Amino acid sequence: MSKKITLGVFIAWLLLSPLTSFSYSIRHHLINMGKNLVEFTFSPLYGVLIKGPKNIKKAYSYEVWGREKPEKRGLLRYRLFAIWRAPGEEVKGIVEGVEKSITAGANFIKELISIFFSD
Repeated sequence: MSKKITLGVFIAWLLLSPLTSFSYSIRHHLINMGKNLVEFTFSPLYGVLIKGPKNIKKAYSYEVWGREKPEKRGLLRYRLFAIWRAPGEEVKGIVEGVEKSITAGANFIKELISIFFSD
């Protein structure tokens, strides 16, 4: 009896579940490859020119003006410490850009493989 119930539940689940799957066309794969190629190329530049300076600005604002006590805000030692932190924040931005670039490169290769193996 339990095998019939299990089989019935499984068949009902298969019939009622919206698991329709649509494969991408070659055109769609090529579009995704183009997007990934652009992201692969420009992500390191984004990290150097945009993300790094944003990190520096955020760290500077936090260190100099983000203190809880108003009398500690804007002191020279916190400004110097924020300047000390700047190279590390820039490197973090560069690493994040390279990370995105590697991910985009891997997605590019997956899309290329999908074309040849009709995925």
